[in-house]
Amino acid sequence: MRLLLGLLRFLAVSSWRTDRRRLLVGGSLLLAGYLAAPVVPLMLKGLTDAALDGHGGAAVGWALGAAAVLICELMLGHFAHLSYFELGELVELGLNRRLLVRVNGTEGPAAFDRPELADDLDLLRQDVIRMRDTVHASLSLVCLAAQLLLTAVLLADLQPVLLLLPLAAVIPVLTGKRAERAVETGRQESAPATGAIRHLRGLAASAAAQKEIRIAGAQGFLLAKHRVLHRQVSAVQAAAHRRQALLRSAGQLCFALAYAGSLLLVFRQAQQGRAGIGDVVLVVTLAGQVSGQVSTGLDLLSKVYAAALGIARFERVTGALAGPPQDRAATAAAPSALTGGITLRQVSFCYPGSREPVLRDVDLTLPAGRSIALVGENGAGKSTLIKLLNGLHQPTGGAVLLDGTPLAEVGARSWHGRTANLFQDFARFNLTARQSVGVGRLDRIDSAEAVHRAVELAGAADTVAALPEGLDSLLGKEYGPGTELSGGQWQRIGLARTLMRPDALLMCLDEPASALDPQAEALLCDAYQRASAHMAATVGGVTVFVTHRLSTVRMADTIVLLEDGRVRETGSHQELLALGGRYAELFALQSKAYA
Repeated sequence: MRLLLGLLRFLAVSSWRTDRRRLLVGGSLLLAGYLAAPVVPLMLKGLTDAALDGHGGAAVGWALGAAAVLICELMLGHFAHLSYFELGELVELGLNRRLLVRVNGTEGPAAFDRPELADDLDLLRQDVIRMRDTVHASLSLVCLAAQLLLTAVLLADLQPVLLLLPLAAVIPVLTGKRAERAVETGRQESAPATGAIRHLRGLAASAAAQKEIRIAGAQGFLLAKHRVLHRQVSAVQAAAHRRQALLRSAGQLCFALAYAGSLLLVFRQAQQGRAGIGDVVLVVTLAGQVSGQVSTGLDLLSKVYAAALGIARFERVTGALAGPPQDRAATAAAPSALTGGITLRQVSFCYPGSREPVLRDVDLTLPAGRSIALVGENGAGKSTLIKLLNGLHQPTGGAVLLDGTPLAEVGARSWHGRTANLFQDFARFNLTARQSVGVGRLDRIDSAEAVHRAVELAGAADTVAALPEGLDSLLGKEYGPGTELSGGQWQRIGLARTLMRPDALLMCLDEPASALDPQAEALLCDAYQRASAHMAATVGGVTVFVTHRLSTVRMADTIVLLEDGRVRETGSHQELLALGGRYAELFALQSKAYA
């Protein structure tokens, strides 16, 4: 009940803030339409009594009143729809905006490291899409409660025991729900066999499968298997439908008995002179409405409760995405250039909810103007180290220093503005090619010179030239009729976006050649070396790349081998080969594959 009341309060506040006029108009019209339903029997009662008493004028008045109220019942809901549907759309837009602000406005991505967040966000999208229906269902539920209350008052005024009639109407609704669960259980029990039947039908329609089936002479075998499975499914579902029919019948019988009892009660009162024929008409009509009211109410409760769970999820997820407030000390600006470099001092890191640290007591210096290659097996902590260097996470132990200043004291936006990254799971923006590259540096997104320079530097000129409208071509087909790119082409666009920041103090490339062929990899290595040399000469920038291809690590001034979250070896390619340690072992294994 608390969850349900929380949803109604949330929607009331959101709707009032969004458009109070539409809320008041739509809610008032809907309420009037709902209340008209039990008023119609009241009018019919007056019509009946007036007609029997020979009051023709009064009877006509009651008849006209009944017609007017009936028209209200039939029509007001349609007029209300115009208001509450638009209101639902506006509330949906508002929730979408809140979600987007939370997702894109959080200072750190800690929440995104929760594996369940992707599932939560997917469910939230579905919850928000249903918000228009939820606004309608919630308004309808409130109006239906008022309708049931008026119906109960009218019945109790005639005979208090008639209040049991709405309770009796609950029985067929509940048994109907249980009957549906029985059918659903039957579907679940027969799901494996149903899936096997679909598979066999697919084989029958598959030209590729038919070649093997005919050569093997397996047609008869498969048909026999289909017959057996079909019998199994039919038996399970037939039993489920029989149970459904029995449950529905039992529930309807209970309400039918209660309905008949209420009619007999009123007829008896009429015989005794304690009730009129109009009262009989009133009870007959109201009793017929009660069943529909209760059924509708429980259906609405089910929808609104599901929506309440969605709103609770919305509040929980958006609250988690808000992230902790930034430290007041993190107000220093990023340096204009690096002179000493970036130092990791006893750095450890453990993801939220995990007991095992990914990095353990890492001591490492990345000198200004140098290029660093991070190598190691999966799970060694390479990508996590990249996140710490970029300030996307704060170490759970130790500190990252920029020329001796703790990175935690540097404003996040200031530092992010001086970094350039191509992550392994880089974004594929469904924008124009110009925008997809230019978003790497928003203050120069409209600079044709800057975008062309980044495209050339990334070796993506051929990719852009092949597009139907060059840089003005829409990329991707997920949200429009754009041009889909191969994995390697997307990666070149991503690299060009990274190279929009030639003055970065830190450039990180995480598996930059994973989707490239040898020729494209060679072009990327050339682009990397040019960008690295430019950054080193101008701002003392540090470049870091993560790779599993040890053939490319020779580009780096220093190679860092991570293992189990610790720095195991550091040095140049030749130094590490001469050391004869783990790096030399891994290099020999990869070289052997090529030999």
